[in-house]
Amino acid sequence: MTQDEPAEHRQFLDAVARALTEEDDIWQFHTPPGGSTLVARADDEAVALIAAGSLDATVTVDDIARVADLAARVGTTPAREGRPAAFVCSRRTPSGDAVQAAYLRNLRILSVHPTGEGSWGYDVAILSSHGFTQPQNTATLSKQQWGDVHADIYDAVFHDAQQTPIASFAGMRAELAWQEESHVSSWGNPWGSRHFKLPAGTSMTIPDRPSLPVTGVTLQFHKETRPLRATREESAFAELASDWLWG
Repeated sequence: MTQDEPAEHRQFLDAVARALTEEDDIWQFHTPPGGSTLVARADDEAVALIAAGSLDATVTVDDIARVADLAARVGTTPAREGRPAAFVCSRRTPSGDAVQAAYLRNLRILSVHPTGEGSWGYDVAILSSHGFTQPQNTATLSKQQWGDVHADIYDAVFHDAQQTPIASFAGMRAELAWQEESHVSSWGNPWGSRHFKLPAGTSMTIPDRPSLPVTGVTLQFHKETRPLRATREESAFAELASDWLWG
Protein backbone atom coordinates (compact mmCIF):
# COMPACT_ATOMS: atom_id res chain seq x y z
CA MET A 1 0.00 0.00 0.00
CA THR A 2 1.36 3.43 -0.94
CA GLN A 3 1.33 6.45 1.30
CA ASP A 4 -1.32 8.06 -0.91
CA GLU A 5 -3.77 5.17 -0.69
CA PRO A 6 -5.16 5.77 2.83
CA ALA A 7 -6.12 9.34 1.89
CA GLU A 8 -7.71 8.11 -1.35
CA HIS A 9 -9.61 5.44 0.58
CA ARG A 10 -10.80 8.03 3.08
CA GLN A 11 -12.10 10.21 0.24
CA PHE A 12 -13.78 7.17 -1.32
CA LEU A 13 -15.57 6.27 1.91
CA ASP A 14 -16.66 9.88 2.40
CA ALA A 15 -18.20 9.71 -1.07
CA VAL A 16 -19.93 6.40 -0.22
CA ALA A 17 -21.28 7.95 2.98
CA ARG A 18 -22.67 10.92 1.06
CA ALA A 19 -24.27 8.57 -1.47
CA LEU A 20 -25.95 6.54 1.28
CA THR A 21 -27.21 9.72 2.93
CA GLU A 22 -28.70 10.87 -0.38
CA GLU A 23 -30.74 7.65 -0.50
CA ASP A 24 -31.93 7.80 3.10
CA ASP A 25 -31.40 10.65 5.55
CA ILE A 26 -31.45 8.36 8.62
CA TRP A 27 -27.77 7.56 7.99
CA GLN A 28 -25.09 9.04 10.21
CA PHE A 29 -21.40 8.21 10.07
CA HIS A 30 -18.35 8.26 12.26
CA THR A 31 -14.83 7.04 11.68
CA PRO A 32 -13.44 4.63 14.31
CA PRO A 33 -9.70 4.25 14.83
CA GLY A 34 -8.05 1.47 12.85
CA GLY A 35 -7.85 2.48 9.22
CA SER A 36 -10.04 3.42 6.30
CA THR A 37 -13.42 2.52 7.76
CA LEU A 38 -16.71 4.17 8.58
CA VAL A 39 -19.68 3.11 10.66
CA ALA A 40 -23.22 3.54 9.40
CA ARG A 41 -25.73 4.39 12.10
CA ALA A 42 -29.49 4.58 12.10
CA ASP A 43 -31.49 5.72 15.12
CA ASP A 44 -28.29 5.74 17.22
CA GLU A 45 -27.68 2.06 16.44
CA ALA A 46 -24.44 0.90 14.84
CA VAL A 47 -25.84 -0.77 11.74
CA ALA A 48 -22.71 -1.85 9.87
CA LEU A 49 -19.07 -1.06 9.34
CA ILE A 50 -17.81 -0.30 5.83
CA ALA A 51 -14.08 -0.73 5.08
CA ALA A 52 -12.01 0.32 2.08
CA GLY A 53 -8.54 -0.68 3.25
CA SER A 54 -8.41 -3.28 0.46
CA LEU A 55 -10.04 -1.11 -2.20
CA ASP A 56 -7.22 -1.49 -4.72
CA ALA A 57 -5.71 -4.74 -3.45
CA THR A 58 -6.75 -8.38 -3.34
CA VAL A 59 -8.84 -8.96 -0.22
CA THR A 60 -7.18 -11.56 2.02
CA VAL A 61 -8.16 -13.57 5.07
CA ASP A 62 -6.12 -11.14 7.21
CA ASP A 63 -8.19 -8.23 5.86
CA ILE A 64 -11.40 -10.05 6.77
CA ALA A 65 -10.15 -10.82 10.29
CA ARG A 66 -9.13 -7.19 10.84
CA VAL A 67 -12.49 -5.80 9.70
CA ALA A 68 -14.49 -8.43 11.61
CA ASP A 69 -12.59 -7.68 14.82
CA LEU A 70 -13.15 -3.96 14.35
CA ALA A 71 -16.87 -4.50 13.74
CA ALA A 72 -17.03 -6.52 16.96
CA ARG A 73 -15.34 -3.71 18.89
CA VAL A 74 -17.69 -1.13 17.41
CA GLY A 75 -20.63 -3.32 18.32
CA THR A 76 -22.63 -3.54 15.11
CA THR A 77 -25.89 -5.40 15.62
CA PRO A 78 -26.43 -7.57 12.54
CA ALA A 79 -27.54 -10.81 14.14
CA ARG A 80 -30.79 -9.42 15.50
CA GLU A 81 -31.70 -7.96 12.12
CA GLY A 82 -30.23 -10.69 9.91
CA ARG A 83 -27.81 -8.42 8.08
CA PRO A 84 -24.01 -8.41 7.62
CA ALA A 85 -21.87 -6.95 10.37
CA ALA A 86 -19.50 -5.25 7.95
CA PHE A 87 -18.56 -4.76 4.32
CA VAL A 88 -15.20 -4.69 2.56
CA CYS A 89 -15.14 -2.67 -0.66
CA SER A 90 -12.78 -3.88 -3.36
CA ARG A 91 -12.11 -3.24 -7.04
CA ARG A 92 -10.18 -6.50 -7.39
CA THR A 93 -11.02 -10.19 -7.26
CA PRO A 94 -10.69 -11.45 -3.66
CA SER A 95 -8.99 -14.70 -2.73
CA GLY A 96 -11.34 -17.66 -2.35
CA ASP A 97 -10.22 -18.12 1.25
CA ALA A 98 -11.17 -14.49 1.95
CA VAL A 99 -14.67 -15.02 0.55
CA GLN A 100 -15.13 -18.05 2.78
CA ALA A 101 -13.76 -16.20 5.80
CA ALA A 102 -16.12 -13.30 5.11
CA TYR A 103 -19.21 -15.51 5.10
CA LEU A 104 -18.11 -17.42 8.18
CA ARG A 105 -17.72 -14.12 10.07
CA ASN A 106 -20.88 -12.54 8.61
CA LEU A 107 -19.08 -10.04 6.39
CA ARG A 108 -19.63 -9.35 2.70
CA ILE A 109 -17.14 -8.26 0.05
CA LEU A 110 -18.63 -5.58 -2.19
CA SER A 111 -17.49 -5.34 -5.80
CA VAL A 112 -19.07 -3.39 -8.65
CA HIS A 113 -17.96 -2.80 -12.22
CA PRO A 114 -18.93 -0.48 -15.07
CA THR A 115 -21.46 -1.90 -17.52
CA GLY A 116 -21.41 1.06 -19.89
CA GLU A 117 -20.92 4.79 -19.83
CA GLY A 118 -22.35 6.03 -16.55
CA SER A 119 -23.79 2.64 -15.56
CA TRP A 120 -22.71 0.06 -13.00
CA GLY A 121 -23.56 -3.49 -12.02
CA TYR A 122 -22.44 -6.45 -9.93
CA ASP A 123 -22.09 -10.16 -10.67
CA VAL A 124 -23.96 -12.99 -9.01
CA ALA A 125 -23.74 -16.74 -9.59
CA ILE A 126 -26.97 -18.60 -10.30
CA LEU A 127 -26.79 -22.28 -9.39
CA SER A 128 -28.36 -24.83 -11.69
CA SER A 129 -27.35 -27.86 -9.62
CA HIS A 130 -25.19 -28.97 -6.73
CA GLY A 131 -23.88 -32.31 -5.56
CA PHE A 132 -21.69 -33.86 -2.87
CA THR A 133 -19.02 -36.51 -2.73
CA GLN A 134 -18.75 -38.56 0.44
CA PRO A 135 -16.30 -41.09 1.86
CA GLN A 136 -16.80 -44.70 0.86
CA ASN A 137 -19.13 -46.77 3.05
CA THR A 138 -21.03 -43.68 4.25
CA ALA A 139 -24.55 -44.51 5.38
CA THR A 140 -27.07 -43.51 2.72
CA LEU A 141 -29.77 -40.98 3.56
CA SER A 142 -33.36 -41.53 2.60
CA LYS A 143 -34.89 -39.53 -0.24
CA GLN A 144 -36.78 -37.43 2.30
CA GLN A 145 -33.61 -36.75 4.30
CA TRP A 146 -31.72 -35.67 1.18
CA GLY A 147 -34.67 -33.45 0.29
CA ASP A 148 -34.41 -31.76 3.68
CA VAL A 149 -30.66 -31.25 3.19
CA HIS A 150 -31.12 -29.64 -0.22
CA ALA A 151 -33.98 -27.45 1.04
CA ASP A 152 -31.74 -25.86 3.69
CA ILE A 153 -28.43 -26.07 1.85
CA TYR A 154 -27.66 -22.34 2.06
CA ASP A 155 -27.40 -22.73 5.84
CA ALA A 156 -24.75 -25.45 5.51
CA VAL A 157 -21.35 -24.97 7.16
CA PHE A 158 -18.39 -27.29 6.69
CA HIS A 159 -16.19 -28.21 9.66
CA ASP A 160 -12.81 -29.92 9.62
CA ALA A 161 -11.89 -32.92 11.75
CA GLN A 162 -11.25 -30.59 14.72
CA GLN A 163 -14.75 -29.09 14.28
CA THR A 164 -13.35 -25.74 13.11
CA PRO A 165 -15.57 -24.03 10.51
CA ILE A 166 -13.65 -23.90 7.22
CA ALA A 167 -16.29 -23.00 4.61
CA SER A 168 -19.98 -22.43 4.02
CA PHE A 169 -22.21 -23.33 1.09
CA ALA A 170 -23.28 -19.69 0.72
CA GLY A 171 -19.61 -18.70 0.61
CA MET A 172 -18.93 -21.29 -2.09
CA ARG A 173 -21.68 -19.83 -4.22
CA ALA A 174 -20.34 -16.32 -3.60
CA GLU A 175 -16.88 -17.38 -4.83
CA LEU A 176 -18.38 -18.26 -8.20
CA ALA A 177 -19.36 -14.62 -8.82
CA TRP A 178 -15.66 -13.91 -9.43
CA GLN A 179 -15.04 -17.01 -11.56
CA GLU A 180 -15.39 -17.06 -15.33
CA GLU A 181 -17.73 -19.61 -16.87
CA SER A 182 -15.77 -22.15 -18.88
CA HIS A 183 -18.39 -23.61 -21.22
CA VAL A 184 -21.22 -22.59 -23.53
CA SER A 185 -24.42 -24.60 -23.48
CA SER A 186 -26.22 -25.84 -26.58
CA TRP A 187 -28.69 -22.94 -26.27
CA GLY A 188 -25.89 -20.38 -26.18
CA ASN A 189 -25.70 -19.48 -22.50
CA PRO A 190 -22.32 -19.55 -20.75
CA TRP A 191 -22.06 -21.83 -17.74
CA GLY A 192 -19.39 -23.18 -15.48
CA SER A 193 -18.66 -25.99 -13.07
CA ARG A 194 -16.58 -25.81 -9.91
CA HIS A 195 -15.56 -28.62 -7.58
CA PHE A 196 -14.58 -27.70 -4.03
CA LYS A 197 -12.35 -30.43 -2.60
CA LEU A 198 -12.55 -30.68 1.19
CA PRO A 199 -9.99 -32.19 3.58
CA ALA A 200 -10.45 -35.66 5.03
CA GLY A 201 -12.67 -35.64 8.09
CA THR A 202 -14.85 -32.74 6.91
CA SER A 203 -18.47 -32.76 8.02
CA MET A 204 -21.36 -30.67 6.70
CA THR A 205 -23.67 -29.22 9.34
CA ILE A 206 -27.13 -27.74 8.84
CA PRO A 207 -29.12 -26.49 11.85
CA ASP A 208 -31.50 -29.14 13.20
CA ARG A 209 -30.06 -31.78 10.83
CA PRO A 210 -27.56 -34.56 11.50
CA SER A 211 -24.04 -33.75 10.28
CA LEU A 212 -22.83 -35.52 7.15
CA PRO A 213 -19.28 -36.54 6.17
CA VAL A 214 -18.39 -34.76 2.91
CA THR A 215 -15.22 -34.80 0.82
CA GLY A 216 -16.27 -32.38 -1.90
CA VAL A 217 -18.98 -30.13 -3.32
CA THR A 218 -19.65 -29.64 -7.04
CA LEU A 219 -21.61 -26.63 -8.28
CA GLN A 220 -22.98 -25.98 -11.77
CA PHE A 221 -23.68 -22.30 -12.38
CA HIS A 222 -23.95 -19.36 -14.69
CA LYS A 223 -23.30 -15.72 -13.92
CA GLU A 224 -25.58 -12.75 -14.21
CA THR A 225 -24.67 -9.08 -14.08
CA ARG A 226 -27.38 -7.24 -12.19
CA PRO A 227 -27.75 -3.54 -12.94
CA LEU A 228 -27.61 -0.80 -10.33
CA ARG A 229 -29.34 2.56 -10.56
CA ALA A 230 -26.12 4.38 -9.69
CA THR A 231 -24.23 6.44 -12.24
CA ARG A 232 -21.04 6.87 -10.17
CA GLU A 233 -18.77 4.26 -8.61
CA GLU A 234 -19.18 5.43 -5.02
CA SER A 235 -22.97 5.47 -5.46
CA ALA A 236 -22.85 1.94 -6.87
CA PHE A 237 -21.00 0.67 -3.79
CA ALA A 238 -23.46 2.54 -1.56
CA GLU A 239 -26.46 1.07 -3.36
CA LEU A 240 -25.11 -2.47 -3.10
CA ALA A 241 -24.39 -2.03 0.63
CA SER A 242 -27.89 -0.64 1.15
CA ASP A 243 -29.43 -3.61 -0.68
CA TRP A 244 -27.56 -5.99 1.64
CA LEU A 245 -28.67 -4.06 4.71
CA TRP A 246 -32.30 -3.42 3.91
CA GLY A 247 -33.15 -5.80 1.05
